[in-house]
Amino acid sequence: MAPNTKVILIRHGQATHNLDDDFSQPDPRLTELGKEQCVKGLRDAFADGEWGDFKDLELVVVSPLFRTLETAFLVFGKEFREGKVPFVVLPEIQETSPNPCDTGSSVESLKAGFPSLDFSNCERHDWLTKTHGFYTRDNLGVRATCARKWLFERPEKVIAVVTHSGFLRWLTPQDFPFVENRDKYRNCEYRGYTFAGTLADDGEGGPFKLVEEQWSVELRKVKRAGEPATPAVGPPDHTTEEGTSGTGSFGGDGTFDDPEQPTIVF
Repeated sequence: MAPNTKVILIRHGQATHNLDDDFSQPDPRLTELGKEQCVKGLRDAFADGEWGDFKDLELVVVSPLFRTLETAFLVFGKEFREGKVPFVVLPEIQETSPNPCDTGSSVESLKAGFPSLDFSNCERHDWLTKTHGFYTRDNLGVRATCARKWLFERPEKVIAVVTHSGFLRWLTPQDFPFVENRDKYRNCEYRGYTFAGTLADDGEGGPFKLVEEQWSVELRKVKRAGEPATPAVGPPDHTTEEGTSGTGSFGGDGTFDDPEQPTIVF
């Protein structure tokens, strides 16, 4: 770990499934608004100095879904193409649900769409299977801790992570219950974090605990000024009279994947 590593956590831009909560769309792409959010909302803002550590960025870590890959290239593509900032595709930070919208495409499709990227991490194990194995909902706590550990052990001092709203709530579970109800990242919202000094599980998101920086908290307050309060949301009832799943669909973008307990045991 580099001393005082800074991690910027970013949710992808608006994708087509976000328009009508259509969770049946397979691996959705960004909308035109989503692309604009990436460029004007993030890239231009970073270049203008809104995120001071942008100039020192050393690594971009990205989920292997199309909307996150598109976001990463629209925001950081210039630095990647110039050989200044490498990208690492990490399946551990993919979205949480087994819905088609949160399940990725084959490695062959990804290589065809993004030929300059290395997708070897996606070949380590079956990252597309989310009904059993490592990528099930039951393993979300372990998966998030593995991702934090991976980030903690990186030598870079400034790292950007492009991922999804549901997984972000597991990556930083120590935020619960101390933020607004279901403080979901907006499309292309970003927050800045550093690692806490302790490696032990302290009951508030450890080990490898990420702590939001105060400038990030204050910036979010400013940007959200005047917005309506986030409504309370509960998991839907998918049980029919026969006791089987009704729609077979889960909340998109990890809507109902908030950790009930923030303690993560690695």
